[in-house]
Amino acid sequence: MTLAVVPPIPAEVGGGPYRLHLNESPYGPLPAVARVLAGTIAEVNRYPEFLPDRLREVIAGHFGIEHGRVTVGAGATGLAYTILQESWWRARRRGVAEPAVVTPIPTFDGYPILARMVGMGVVPVELDDHGGMDLAALSSAIDHDTAVVVLCSPHNPTGAVVPEADLVEFLRSMPPNVTVLFDEAYLEFCDDPPDMVALTRRFESLVCVRTFSKAHGLAALRVGYAFAAAEFAAALRAREVPFAVNPAAAVAVPVALAAQADLEQRVRAMRVERRRLSDKLASIGAPPLPGQGNFVFLPGDDGLQLGRLLSAVGVLGKPCGRFGYRLTVGDRAATDYLIGALRLTAQTA
Repeated sequence: MTLAVVPPIPAEVGGGPYRLHLNESPYGPLPAVARVLAGTIAEVNRYPEFLPDRLREVIAGHFGIEHGRVTVGAGATGLAYTILQESWWRARRRGVAEPAVVTPIPTFDGYPILARMVGMGVVPVELDDHGGMDLAALSSAIDHDTAVVVLCSPHNPTGAVVPEADLVEFLRSMPPNVTVLFDEAYLEFCDDPPDMVALTRRFESLVCVRTFSKAHGLAALRVGYAFAAAEFAAALRAREVPFAVNPAAAVAVPVALAAQADLEQRVRAMRVERRRLSDKLASIGAPPLPGQGNFVFLPGDDGLQLGRLLSAVGVLGKPCGRFGYRLTVGDRAATDYLIGALRLTAQTA
């Protein structure tokens, strides 16, 4: 694919820049959530709950999980850090001098950073040709030093998913002392996710991590949750940082969980924009990989070239090393602007 240098974007196409690099929701909080958040301003002089026990019970009740199997923390990233800490400690206790994380690449930037913070090495395993996790290669990469294997489904940055049958087969192959961190940050956008509540009861080294940052649009509140078998969950709860879940998050999450109809409407809107964006990209010879996140992934050099072009016209996306370029699905205005830029590019090609 050859892309021409895009001319300046006329005023009628729209403004910019458009933040399509962090997989944020383009929408503000749901109306009911916004109302309850407004009431927290007068209480900012008060500490939150010492540990998030009330919020833990709300989340557990909503998803049908025993509350003792749930830990709550400062976003999925904060919980991932805790899981890596606990897994490092367990590996050292069984005599591993240099515990390591096995993870697909490319992946969420936070995992290599968190691994270094904990003191773990990283064993990278490249994705397959379709942007999916190569479970056989990941399994082959596990050795005596492996403390954690990270799986994301839908995968960040490609949007590929792990079918439940494949996940079960993979989990059966895992040594019992290796933690499997299953990251479901984009769960709500997935068509047919695995039953992680049942699987975490079945596999004692499996931990599922979720967040309210993506579909719920509460990224700034920094709140997520994880659940696991009872023994592992108890170890994670013992590492909860006092006062880590702020009062705004504590009041917003129950309201967000109750607003399922509004949430589903937003997920449908995102899927419409994802299809529209994907179709337009395909029409100019830059088809994204099939994916189920709130983003699309343009693989290889062509994707990176298109990303450089878009950044020049005020569309901020995410370069993913040498592997390609990720674009968050924005609202209709963002898609219209991006499509307008691509149309002008095509005219000059």
